[in-house]
Amino acid sequence: MPAPVVVVHDEIGTLDLALNALQAAGHEVVGFADPLAALDAIDAGSLTSVLVTRIEFRPGKLNGVALARMVSFRRPDIKVAFIGLLADRRHVERSGDFLPMPLDPDALVQTVRRLLTTPV
Repeated sequence: MPAPVVVVHDEIGTLDLALNALQAAGHEVVGFADPLAALDAIDAGSLTSVLVTRIEFRPGKLNGVALARMVSFRRPDIKVAFIGLLADRRHVERSGDFLPMPLDPDALVQTVRRLLTTPV
């Protein structure tokens, strides 16, 4: 069952950094390298409040913007934060918060904390 915070990133180092930072801050978090596996897990559970996803995944994978739209369609209460290159920021400005690469773990924790405490 998914946790309140779901992180989806296919670079294992970034995924581990995000998971460790959020766990150290006291958040219940689960991570996925595959966006479709994350979507299935979110669909199966009801606890997820925040989705943190990479904007662009490797070729042949669902991108983070599409993942966020699919999740938001099914669960409009879930808030989204995107991790990506500054050049890709314009693609997500209206869809959620943006965190630049390389990922700053403190900025991630602050963003997730704010998203969890902001009313829908």
